[in-house]
Amino acid sequence: MKGLRIFQTVRWKIVVIYILLILIAMQVISAYFIREMERYYVSNFTETLHSHANLLAVNVERYLYSGTGSGSGNGATAGPDEGENNDYRSDINYLVNNFVTLQGAIVQVVDENGIVLSTTEEEKGIVGQKNTRAEVNMALLGTRNEAIKMDPETSQRVKVLAVPVKRGNQVLGAIYMEASMESMYQIMRELNQILATGTGISLLLTVLLGIALSRTITKPVIEITRQATAMAEGDFNRQVHIYSEDEIGKLGQAFNYLTKRLRQALTQNEEEREKLSSVLANMSDGVIATDRDGNIMLINQRAKQLLQLEEEPLQRPLHEVLNLPEHYQPGLENFQGDGSLMIEIPPEGEDKSLIRVTFTSLQGKDQLGKGMIAVLQDVTRQEKLEQERKEFVANVSHELRTPLTTMKSYLEALDEGALEDKNIAPKFIKVVMNETERMIRLVHDLLQLSRLDSKEAKLVRKPVAIKTIIEPVAERFMIQGKQRGLEIELDLTDGNSKVYVDRDSVIQVLDNLMSNAVKYSNDQGKIWVRTKKMNHNWLKVEIEDQGVGIPRRDLARIFERFYRVDKARSRSMGGTGLGLSIAREIVHHHGGNIHIDSKLNKGTRVMFTLPIYRGEQHEK
Repeated sequence: MKGLRIFQTVRWKIVVIYILLILIAMQVISAYFIREMERYYVSNFTETLHSHANLLAVNVERYLYSGTGSGSGNGATAGPDEGENNDYRSDINYLVNNFVTLQGAIVQVVDENGIVLSTTEEEKGIVGQKNTRAEVNMALLGTRNEAIKMDPETSQRVKVLAVPVKRGNQVLGAIYMEASMESMYQIMRELNQILATGTGISLLLTVLLGIALSRTITKPVIEITRQATAMAEGDFNRQVHIYSEDEIGKLGQAFNYLTKRLRQALTQNEEEREKLSSVLANMSDGVIATDRDGNIMLINQRAKQLLQLEEEPLQRPLHEVLNLPEHYQPGLENFQGDGSLMIEIPPEGEDKSLIRVTFTSLQGKDQLGKGMIAVLQDVTRQEKLEQERKEFVANVSHELRTPLTTMKSYLEALDEGALEDKNIAPKFIKVVMNETERMIRLVHDLLQLSRLDSKEAKLVRKPVAIKTIIEPVAERFMIQGKQRGLEIELDLTDGNSKVYVDRDSVIQVLDNLMSNAVKYSNDQGKIWVRTKKMNHNWLKVEIEDQGVGIPRRDLARIFERFYRVDKARSRSMGGTGLGLSIAREIVHHHGGNIHIDSKLNKGTRVMFTLPIYRGEQHEK
């Protein structure tokens, strides 16, 4: 089979075509040449034979005429005597043997009765016998006759010619000639041999030239084929060698240019693909692409994180991965056009993430859907902030409405006559003043939170020993605590350590935390204030009480604005619900952290960190 494939190559096809062309051309030329040569030789042989026959007939005509004699119409013709008869036969023999120069030709002279008078044959016994050949008979009738026959003895072709010998219209006899044509055909066979040898040599040269010519054609094609195969395997660094400036050379140049352009295009596509992969990998949003059947073809890492996928979801239906509602499950037809929906991950559980999925259909040139892109965004924080904003507005409204309602009712009472009552009027006025101060504190806290949120609050940070901030605050609250039998204990182990803070802001944090500790501590309880260096960069401050504590479910929301564990008690104590929120914002603005540990009915511990002063590093 391998050997047969060789002959199926372009090189051998070209060689075979050239061989066939030369072979056909040589055969046509040889056939035409041989036919014309045969016609020429036969014609020449015939003319020679005719000329000899005619010449002999002219010369023997007088002998045959004198041999037959002639007379008048009323008398008999007297023949020659025996002596004269021998003389003219000898003359005829002389003419026959000397006028015919064709080698091997048989010549006979017959009289009007068909009797052989003379012959060139070695066997002279036929002289005097009658020649009964058809050609002789036709000649004796006055018609020239010739034919080509096969000699039964030698199996060679011979030319037979019979020419009448006439005087006027009288047939005196005939010349019969039989000459072998073998020498002529021998020459033609030699010519055929020469032509066959020439054809063989031509074919050999044609094969060599065809191989050389086909090589000039197929070698560049083979190189181009190898280059195409290498390109298919991803190798675009090879070049086709250009051997000439003809069409094949131009094809090689075009192929090299194509290779260059493809290399550039693939490099560009690879760069674009890497950019796209990098963009998809580093996007904050998840991206999922599907085919027209709704099966996932591409998904980035962020989408896997948002959907909490542990297994590769490729080729899985999108509705199954997203846990979509039942009416979205049949297929892509539910997502024609653009739309979005909200899903929860995981569907059941406490710590749910809210994901917004936005769908965009991909349209092909035929306006048929080719697939879909789903963009996943984690909107848990946004929804939480939106909910906090709504609660904040509601809380502010409620916090302002309560004192305003109280103030309005008391002012109406005063306006209706209570102002004249010496005992009631001062009490009413005091309540109005307290509610006014409460609203002023609330507005002040709100303005401070607003400045902290908008980064407008300027912190004047200076190095200060932490005990110089804690001790004055603790002394103020010791005075309040004595009325309830509260004891405040200071453990300022690293109190001399300097922190780089805004003094007034830290005092506000301590006021809020100490105020909460005093408010929610039981009578005769104890409060601890401690300081401790965590490392060279941070100092920790702890405030611990033995109060009512905070339920575990409320710890996660304790720093939210207006959030109260016991709302009624908090309002009765004059709190705005913003103290811990302000404290957290101030600590965060210093770069620290704040944390609360608490157990219900056992107490609460609040810890926050402040930056330790590091000299020139902070002043820079």
